[in-house]
Amino acid sequence: MLRLALTLLLFFLLHTKVWAGEIALIVADDSAPYREFAGSLQKNLQAGWKIAYTDNSLRPTDRHPVDLIVTAGSGALRTALAANPKTPILATLLPEYSYKAALVEARAPPLVSAIYLDQPARRQARLLRLLFPELRSVGLLVSDQSPQQIAPFRSAMVLQRMQLLTEQVSSEQQILPALENLLARSEVLLAVPDALIYSRSSIRPLLITAYRFQRPVIGFSAALAKAGALAGLYSTPAQIGRQAGALISTHGNRLPSPRPPAEYSLTINQSVADAFGLRLPDETDLLQKLLTSGTEE
Repeated sequence: MLRLALTLLLFFLLHTKVWAGEIALIVADDSAPYREFAGSLQKNLQAGWKIAYTDNSLRPTDRHPVDLIVTAGSGALRTALAANPKTPILATLLPEYSYKAALVEARAPPLVSAIYLDQPARRQARLLRLLFPELRSVGLLVSDQSPQQIAPFRSAMVLQRMQLLTEQVSSEQQILPALENLLARSEVLLAVPDALIYSRSSIRPLLITAYRFQRPVIGFSAALAKAGALAGLYSTPAQIGRQAGALISTHGNRLPSPRPPAEYSLTINQSVADAFGLRLPDETDLLQKLLTSGTEE
């Protein structure tokens, strides 16, 4: 009887997900978005998991052992991978192309997964259809570092009865000529995360050019919407932090495959809508329709 009880106890321990451990949180810098993410992650970790330390570099794991490394930002992932750790890594607050590029550059990466910043193509296509019921063509500008974004967006647009038109650039000097060619052929510009195209120096001239062509821009951040895009579909650091906390609480350091953000927000720039003479649905109603549309992947 005792042997049976011990056998059952061992089976329970081996097959029950009771995750607990310490996390090294590596952040790109100490700015507000990363502090927001850190606070949300900490708040949403189940009992048993805790953040051992937060730093902009990974401490030697032989003297500071942890069970999981969480990185926030593209630079933080590269910093963590450069330390050649054996500990699993969950990367957050970075675009998919940056995640994949960092893994290619790494010498011998451990188990690495991610929660991307990129909104799924179908989610964005659904937003475009909600915003513009008669829309037929969408422009997408990509660089040499992110051409893999074209295929999923093309498929997603087809499902919403829209055509995707694209231009690809390899330098900053090519951005505006390619953009003008794209805007002349499409009705709306969809902006997706790409550090070459949407940098601090290029965003203003890009938005001015789009306005000159009378083409609305749908962006990927609240800041882009504030700067002059018609709308921004994005996930906040707090939302990504909640998702990361839930994922760790469920899976521990046995990380599932990379995934897009589960939660998201929507910002409409009403001044831009007025300038284009657009009467758009209410922002709250739009978000609710998007949340219940079932087009998340």
